[in-house]
Amino acid sequence: MKSGEEIHFVAGQLFTIGVAIVATGPRMPSDDSQKWTVGGKLSHPFRKALLHLVAIGLIRLVCFHHILFPYLDLEQQDNQIWNVLDAILGIIHVVGQSFLCLTTAYLLQSQLSNVINIGGRPGSNLMPYLVVLAILSLGGALGASFYPKLWSLINLAEAVSCLPVLQTLRLYNTIAVSNQHQQANLLRGPVLTQLLIIEEIWYFVTSVISFVGEALVQTEDSFLGRPLQLLLMAVQHNQDNGVDDWSRLLIHSVFLNALDELNHVQQQPQSPSGESSQSPNQPTAGDPEHQALMLRQRV
Repeated sequence: MKSGEEIHFVAGQLFTIGVAIVATGPRMPSDDSQKWTVGGKLSHPFRKALLHLVAIGLIRLVCFHHILFPYLDLEQQDNQIWNVLDAILGIIHVVGQSFLCLTTAYLLQSQLSNVINIGGRPGSNLMPYLVVLAILSLGGALGASFYPKLWSLINLAEAVSCLPVLQTLRLYNTIAVSNQHQQANLLRGPVLTQLLIIEEIWYFVTSVISFVGEALVQTEDSFLGRPLQLLLMAVQHNQDNGVDDWSRLLIHSVFLNALDELNHVQQQPQSPSGESSQSPNQPTAGDPEHQALMLRQRV
């Protein structure tokens, strides 16, 4: 590996580790202050899965691609098992990134189900997207062995994973927008919600561009002008090296940590006399009205 490539590779691994630290570093009120744990309550599944995803990526890219593979003759029959194992880890790594973002939609739906009727069990409307995502990802990863351009199906799968997240965020905005006379949409809502929406839209656009660009670029006789080719190749580069993927996971972690903190705001503080400081007509902590109020005030 050339010196410039080594720096680029190490920088990429440091970026993923940095995302993991930012995602799991903040402590929640329920965390044990005496010892370090993955932490989080609502965000715990996301944090734990993210750490596993980072570990898989490091094992695959560092141990396999840069330590083991340079010293193996992968054409030999005895070493084919390493190629198969590398492909399996690669599929898990790619599918896992999109699955983590669907986890955000599921956890948010779980919160919303305590306040409003979401039309079913939390996560039930995510299953069709998960099936499509798995089919496209497996088809792209396996089909690329025979026809490399089929790898672009993974970009299409990543674009599909944005749709249920955006739908759930729009539902979230129906109760998070303080002005009830104003129709909730993707352009309004709490700042962190808007941040996540912008990130999902950006990721959807870049994934679609990468999917389309795979068929238009990488050919010498392409009808596209050179500037447009360079733009498409740059978008594909960010998708392929994980910049867009891990930036997306970073925003999801920030949103879930804020939602986790909100989840711990269970009740109003008590007055020194032991009586509740809230007025008789004020909704209690367990009421849906109170939870909706907390959503509007804290996120």
